[in-house]
Amino acid sequence: PTDTRPRERDREEPRKDGRQEIEEEEQPKENKAPAKTEGNKKGEGAVKLKKGFLESNSEPLYPPEGSSEGFVAPETKKAHAEHKMNQDLNKSMNKGAENNNNIERPSWYTKEWPKDCQYNAPGCHLHEMEASGHKSDIHREMVRGERWKEGMEPGIKSIRLSFMQATDEDMAVLVEHLKGNKDVTELDLSHNHIKDTGVQKLVGALAAGAAPELKELRIYNNDFGDLGKVMLTQGLKVMRKKLEIVWEEPSWMKAAKEAKKPQEEGASAGGASAEGASAE
Repeated sequence: PTDTRPRERDREEPRKDGRQEIEEEEQPKENKAPAKTEGNKKGEGAVKLKKGFLESNSEPLYPPEGSSEGFVAPETKKAHAEHKMNQDLNKSMNKGAENNNNIERPSWYTKEWPKDCQYNAPGCHLHEMEASGHKSDIHREMVRGERWKEGMEPGIKSIRLSFMQATDEDMAVLVEHLKGNKDVTELDLSHNHIKDTGVQKLVGALAAGAAPELKELRIYNNDFGDLGKVMLTQGLKVMRKKLEIVWEEPSWMKAAKEAKKPQEEGASAGGASAEGASAE
């Protein structure tokens, strides 16, 4: 066997200046990055995204049917829409109880119950909705005259009750006629005196399935307010998606009114000048 022990002559002798030469210690290896190859060159294969690229993109991010990864069942969409409708209705009806009307809450009140809704919030003041009605029996008979009776005939598809001075009182009768009525497809109640109470009666009946074949409802130029608007546009529109609801005056009618104003002003000015001439 070979002797691997160092021999005496192989050992280093001390230097002449008296200093012992220090053996070089093994230096730690540097953490050098691996050499770049063709596969990992900087910028190769990477997509650079610029700020605001979505806004400047001419094509939509997803197709019209939406992302294939985020499919939502129609039942789920309907449930979400109904939930949002209820929230919007509660918010619109509960405007008076915002921040509890700055009234200190009682000791028994909790956030879990009664949930600060418009019916049991301690600071909420409920008021009856305004309702319109007939001033006399003669007025009621005039409204429910020949045109009203013709519209209530069985088998009528278009019920036109515009410019009749109909009120919330008449909506109760109309609602009963619409229940189970599968003939009517058009209902015109424009230019009347229907307030939020009448809208509530009508929306409640139609949402429950009255007049299932109704395709168009015209109810503009009436006396309902923001609450009636919410019930028509966010309540009934969700429950009856195929029903076209015209709650606002059509643009062509507004344009016609604007066109008549100069003629009316000219006629009034001409009448005033004629009266002045006659007086002289």
